Amino acid sequence: MSISAITVEATLASDGMSLQLERKVTLPPGRVTVTVHAATAKSGPTMLAVLDQIHRAQQQRGRRPMTEAEMAAEIARMRAEDDEYEARWRSISSHTGEKMDPF
Repeated sequence: MSISAITVEATLASDGMSLQLERKVTLPPGRVTVTVHAATAKSGPTMLAVLDQIHRAQQQRGRRPMTEAEMAAEIARMRAEDDEYEARWRSISSHTGEKMDPF
């Protein structure tokens, strides 16, 4: 029984017509049908893999994620900072007599 189909990686030349196959094809000589799909770059781990690695390393160092209460407190602190910043701009604006946009 002969092989009628094979998948092989290739590089498309700049002429848009030529393919450089990465290995020899074991099909008999003659006409073939070629379907071309763009290959994804294999340049390293995915972002999700890197984030998983960072998470595991943090766990090994004993870091624990924030609790819900800690997260709520952090959000409240950041909002208070924003409110304070906005209040300072309003104060500055009231002293200059000009309407100022703090953003």
